[in-house]
Formats: sequence, structure tokens, C-alpha cells
Amino acid sequence: MLWLLAGIAAASECEFVSFKDVVDVEGPTVLVLGERHGHQPDLRRAMRVVDTLARTQPVTLAIEAVHHEQQPVLDAFARGDSRVSDLPELMDWDTMWGFRWRPYEPLVTASLVGVKVVAAGLDLGPKPDDAEVNLPSNYMDILRPALAGHDMPLESEQRFVTSMAWRDFGIARAAIEHWDGRGVLVVLTGRGHVEGGKGVTFQAGQLTDAKIQSVVLARGGSPPCWPGDRIWR
Repeated sequence: MLWLLAGIAAASECEFVSFKDVVDVEGPTVLVLGERHGHQPDLRRAMRVVDTLARTQPVTLAIEAVHHEQQPVLDAFARGDSRVSDLPELMDWDTMWGFRWRPYEPLVTASLVGVKVVAAGLDLGPKPDDAEVNLPSNYMDILRPALAGHDMPLESEQRFVTSMAWRDFGIARAAIEHWDGRGVLVVLTGRGHVEGGKGVTFQAGQLTDAKIQSVVLARGGSPPCWPGDRIWR
């Protein structure tokens, strides 16, 4: 129970921010946004951020919800080779992601407002044996509440942490490899990959010298946030 008490204490040390704070960003910057998958208010806020930033500077938007193999579909749409209504079928959306298409549509089709859209999703699974990934310190403290208090053997914990870090790294790498370094790279991913600064935010810091900021798009769940988190109130 000590980890639970520590988590509750840590939850009071986050920062609550406004929309103005979120969009007060000048490139080159990586801005990592944490969403509750499929939650329309979070996704509406994400699109508001993207649209506002794109009015004044180049924006690249990397989306975990779109598997990296679907990048040619996004590129074809950006060229005008397909219609919005074609995209769910072309991307096999219901199978590949599973959450409703409609809340994500404005983000996936953000090339319509001049944004470069990147497919940053990847398959679930363990880290390949021949790959390396840096592990943030005490990452399990952030991940453990998602396990609903179930104990996990130490060896299993290590595998779980490594697998999550590998996924964080993959999302960050896909995003940064498709960014030309101009303006703002917005990475939209699940809030579990953002909370505590130990997920995609941490891994992006291993891959670029650009400034990195992160924002959880809404308060929710328990604990509500971790030290250093920025929560859009």
C-alpha cells in the first residue's frame, strides 16, 4: 500500500494550465498531448491546439491512433487522391484502432488546414531482443495504478516497463523521423504515455535537442496527475 499512498501524495504536485498556456509555444518544439483514447472532449481540445498553432507556424501532427503502416494513406489524402469518407476503410480503422472514427476525423484529416500528419502508431508487443531502449527512473510507479492494484512479480514488472518504454520510444521515433524540425511537432498519444513525463516525453528527449513540453488534455482518473505534469484544467 505504500506505493498507493505515495501516488496520492504525488498527485497534488502537478500544474494546471489554460488553453493560452498550452499554445504559448514557439518552434522548434515537441508538444506531447495526452488523450483518453476516443474521448471526444480531449480530441476536440487537441484539434483546437493544432489549428491555433498552424495559423502562425508550421505544424506536424503525429497520431498514435494511426498505425505507421498507414502513412501512405495519409500522404495520398494530403495530395488529394482520396476523400475524407474513404479514410476509415482505407485505414481499416475499426480493426486497427477500434475507437470511434468521428472524434479523430478532424485530426487525421488536418492536412486540410496545412498540417503535415504522421502515422505514429505501432503494434503492441515486447521489445525485440536486439533493440535497445532507455528506461526512465521509477517508471513502474506511474504505470502501476493502471494495473488496478494487482501485484506483479518483479521479473514481470521489468518486462512490462521495458515493453511500455519500447512503445513510447516507437511513437516518439516515428514522430521525430517525419518532422523537418520547423515549427511545432505535436504528438497525440494516450495519456498513459504522457503522465509523469516518463513516456513519450522522456523518449523524445533521447531523440532530439528541440524543446519538449507535454500536456495532459484533461484531468481525470486516479491519481489525477503526477509531479511535473501539466494538466489542461
